[in-house]
Amino acid sequence: MAVSQGYQQRPSHTPDLRYPSDHWLRNSDPRGILDAYARQQAKAYSRVKNRFISELLGDLAGKRFLDYGCGPGRFLLHAAHAGALRVVGVEAEATALAAARLLLESQRPQVDCLLVCARDWPFSPAASFEVILLKDVIEHLPNDLGLLQAASRLLHPRGRLVISTQNAWSLNYLVEGFVQRRLLGRRHWQGWDPTHLRFYTPPGLERLLARAGLEATAWRSSYMVPHKLPRGRGRYLRLESLTRLDEHLGWRRPLDRLGWCLMVQARPKGGGRRS
Repeated sequence: MAVSQGYQQRPSHTPDLRYPSDHWLRNSDPRGILDAYARQQAKAYSRVKNRFISELLGDLAGKRFLDYGCGPGRFLLHAAHAGALRVVGVEAEATALAAARLLLESQRPQVDCLLVCARDWPFSPAASFEVILLKDVIEHLPNDLGLLQAASRLLHPRGRLVISTQNAWSLNYLVEGFVQRRLLGRRHWQGWDPTHLRFYTPPGLERLLARAGLEATAWRSSYMVPHKLPRGRGRYLRLESLTRLDEHLGWRRPLDRLGWCLMVQARPKGGGRRS
């Protein structure tokens, strides 16, 4: 196994919305990032979400896999262990990419992995991937359509693209969004992450995909019932047993379109079967 790395320049159209310097993703110690990431991924919300994403990615054996916005590399490692032919991770934060490199080198998967530090799409149209993952990416970028069009050009005609993002049709958006925007006057509230630019609805996301030459073929959703409840002073009450609803219902229509976290599998138009 070899992990190689490339670098790209930051383009002028990329937003300046970045995590603050004290955010765990910008820790200069890769081990510190992996420790913080492990704690985050151990929570019920992340476990359910990751399971659904893995289902939508499908069989990766012998596939060329690209994770754009790979963070500390969880799904790079997943693809490598699943027998992917080629594994490529793209990430804007150099500190997160260093953590991904450490993770891959410590696990020593039997496939070569390429890591690219870039804020733009760093591939020519000659590249091709059977599976592309955009996990929690499109809500960060001003030109979400441009990103999907670039991904579509690199997607194999029988390939699949998997996206996760936040959902304006969710109960948490309706409740917390009302409190934040109407009662607290935070009109530009965009969810839990200060670097987010927008929410999506399932029909809106489907139309966006169609403009990029893609069609939605499967949906999942999680965090249908809010289970992280504020207790004041930065503390929360977690009723994580409620994630069982996500596990049992988050793949059933129409509930697969109603969770806070919205996940969709898409294929080139005419190349996939709707489910």
